[in-house]
Amino acid sequence: MRMLAALTVLVYHALYQWLDAYPRLVALFNDLSHAAVIVFFVLSGYLIAYTTTSNNRGPRQYAVARLSRLYSMVVPALFITAIIEVLVHQLTPELAAEYTRGNPVPRYALCLAFCNEIGLFSASPPINNPLWSLSYEFWYYTIFGLWFYRGAQVKSLLLPLIACLIAGPKILLLLPIWLLGFAAYRLPTPRVAVGTAWVLVFGFTLVAGLVVTNLPGFPYVVGYKPFFYANQFVSDWVIGVLFALAVWFLPAASASTSAERGWVSAFRAVADLSFPLYILHYPLLILWRAVFGWRMNDMGQMWLAIIGITLVAGVIGLLLERQRGLWIRFFKWGMGRLKPRRVPLASPVPQLEKVLS
Repeated sequence: MRMLAALTVLVYHALYQWLDAYPRLVALFNDLSHAAVIVFFVLSGYLIAYTTTSNNRGPRQYAVARLSRLYSMVVPALFITAIIEVLVHQLTPELAAEYTRGNPVPRYALCLAFCNEIGLFSASPPINNPLWSLSYEFWYYTIFGLWFYRGAQVKSLLLPLIACLIAGPKILLLLPIWLLGFAAYRLPTPRVAVGTAWVLVFGFTLVAGLVVTNLPGFPYVVGYKPFFYANQFVSDWVIGVLFALAVWFLPAASASTSAERGWVSAFRAVADLSFPLYILHYPLLILWRAVFGWRMNDMGQMWLAIIGITLVAGVIGLLLERQRGLWIRFFKWGMGRLKPRRVPLASPVPQLEKVLS
């Protein structure tokens, strides 16, 4: 599901840049591309429900896992994006002008802090627009973590409330979709036959697809003020409910043999590569056009670019995954530095002797 969603976004951005003679096809994939991000949000909530239920090792480990996962990809992606932006400016200035909105440095800094979508503004670098969704993900992880690991006192709700205020209305409008994924894991699995479950899975997915392709986004058009990528939040809620139901009805299974565990590992590796593909494909498409040139409405050239960029992003993703351990150790060190220092208590014996004397 994750890889199909990432490929859908890639194909849309390639269609958008190559095929201006097929506006209906581009419009269709525009809708599917946004729905693919909704799929990401549902699956993200589902994953966090799994990790906090089956492998809960406390708030520090939760923070280390989430921060290392995000920063191990985002920092290299921003670095690669910046290099590509400079190269495109040098190779094809007229192409670079299409993806320039003033000084890019503040945009990169905001993305590094996952603040590019807080409040009511949207400030991802134009040469890598898909980074918008990572700001949403970061604040969902933060808000949930502060709530899930809160203390028993009422005042412990203050931190998640502050996080909500910082995140702002755009991010909060799509938070219910993320929570639907969480609920799809935590709710008891429906007791239906396996065959019936698969029919329901495909049925809900099909209905979600029909909603995406046949109903206009509501209440606003995605990408503009007031809420930018959360503009059609009502439509997104409907799609999120349908897809979360499809995930909820997925039949449960376990890998009991070494061969099955091998397949699980292979699927997990492919799913992990969807992340670098998603955050690198857009600048790589633009770099491809700057280096090799492009012929508008040339299907063959477009698909060559799609295949080439998928392979390049996959290789980069494999290299970055090998560095994940360094980020884990870095954030573990950082979390260790945040531990409160234990101040030894003074021995009561000398104090008692002083009083008695």
